Amino acid sequence: MEREAQQQSTDAHLVEQAIGGDRAAFDALMRKHMGSCYRIARRFGVPPEDAADIVQDAFLAAYRALHRFNFAYSFSTWITRILVNRLSNFRRNLKRARNVFWRQPDEAHGESVFEKTTEIDPHMETEQSELASAIEKALQKLSLNQRTAFILFEIEGFKIREIAAILDIPEGTVTSRLHHARLEMRRLLDRTLR
Repeated sequence: MEREAQQQSTDAHLVEQAIGGDRAAFDALMRKHMGSCYRIARRFGVPPEDAADIVQDAFLAAYRALHRFNFAYSFSTWITRILVNRLSNFRRNLKRARNVFWRQPDEAHGESVFEKTTEIDPHMETEQSELASAIEKALQKLSLNQRTAFILFEIEGFKIREIAAILDIPEGTVTSRLHHARLEMRRLLDRTLR
C-alpha cells in the first residue's frame, strides 16, 4: 500500500512537471506506463501493430489533455481510461469496416497475448499453450463490458474503485460485470477443457 502511494506521488509530481512544460517528465510517465497499456490492448485481442498505434494515440491524447488531469486519480487510472476509450473506438471502427468490406468470421491475430516467461519442457509447454489459447478464446467471447472488467481486475490488477473511475460507472456495476465475467469464463473453460 505504501509503495502504491509512493508511485502515485511520483506520478503526480511528473504530471505537474509535464504540465509546466517539462517534456522529459511526460516521457518518464510514458516509459513507466506504456508496457501495461500495450498489454491491455493486446489482451483485448488487438493485433501488435494496431496495439502499438492505439497506445501511442492514447498517450498523445493524454499529453494534449494533461492540463485537465484530475489529481484525485492516479495517472495509471487516467491513462487506462483514455486507452479503453481508444480501444472501444478501434473495435467499433473495425466492426464497421468488416461489415462494409468483407463478411468473414473474425480470425485470430498475431501471437498469443499470454507470453511465455520461462523455459519449460515440451509437454508442459503444450498444455500451457492449450490453456492460454482456451483462456484467450474465452476472453474474446465475453461481452465487451465483462471483458473490460475482467482484464482490468484479474489480469492488470486494478482495484474496483479504479476500474469504476476508468469506465466512469458505479463500483457496484464493476462488481456485477466482474461476477458475470467470472461465471462466463468458468462456463466457457469448463466446456473447452473437458
